[in-house]
Amino acid sequence: MVGLYGGSFDPVHIGHLRIAEDVREYYGLDRIIFVPAYHSPLKRKSRASASDRLHMLKISIQYNPFFDIDDLEIKRKGKSYTIDTIKHYTQLLDHIPVFIVGTDAFLTLHRWKNPQELICLTNFIVLGRGKDTQEKVKSYVSKNFPSIKFSNSSRINRKRPSHIYFFDSRRIDISSTEIRRRVKAGKSIKYLVLPEVEKYILLKKLYRG
Repeated sequence: MVGLYGGSFDPVHIGHLRIAEDVREYYGLDRIIFVPAYHSPLKRKSRASASDRLHMLKISIQYNPFFDIDDLEIKRKGKSYTIDTIKHYTQLLDHIPVFIVGTDAFLTLHRWKNPQELICLTNFIVLGRGKDTQEKVKSYVSKNFPSIKFSNSSRINRKRPSHIYFFDSRRIDISSTEIRRRVKAGKSIKYLVLPEVEKYILLKKLYRG
C-alpha cells in the first residue's frame, strides 16, 4: 500500500521528511509518493518554480528507498486539484488511495474541488499540526462531512473509502513559510532543510524576495 503526500513543498523541509517516514512505519505503508502541486488553488503562487521545487524534493528523498515522487500535477500545469490526482491513482492501485495531508489543509476541505466525491474515493491520513487537535478535526468533519468515519487503527482499510486516520505521534514545528522568511532576512536555515537543499537554495538565490 502506498501513501500519497500532496503539497507545494516550497521548499521541502526536515518536517515533511521525518513525518512521512513516521507515517510509513506506523501504518506499514510500502511507499510514500510525494505529489508536488503545480499551483495549489487555495494558496498564493509558489515562490520557487515548479522545477526548483521538484529538484529539491528529488535531492531530499534520494537516499530513502521507500520514498518516491510523482510529478503528474506539475506536468498537468494549471491549478492542481486533489480530486484529479486521486482519480488517476484509483485506476492504478489495487486498493483505495490514501492521501496524506496536514490539519491546516484538511480543515479547508469544504473549499476543495468536489470534496464529497473526493471523500467517496479516498482515505485520509491527517497530520496534527500547530495547535490543531483531533477534537477540532472531528468537530469540523461532523459539521461539514458527517459521512467520514474516524479510525484509530494502524491498519488502513484497503477496500473502503471515507476514513480518517489522525496521526499525532510527532509534531515538528517547521514550516516552509518560516524557511522562506529566514532566507529573505539573510538568516540561517541550517538543520531546517537537508544540507543539499540549503546549498541549492543559496546557489539558485531562491526566496530572496
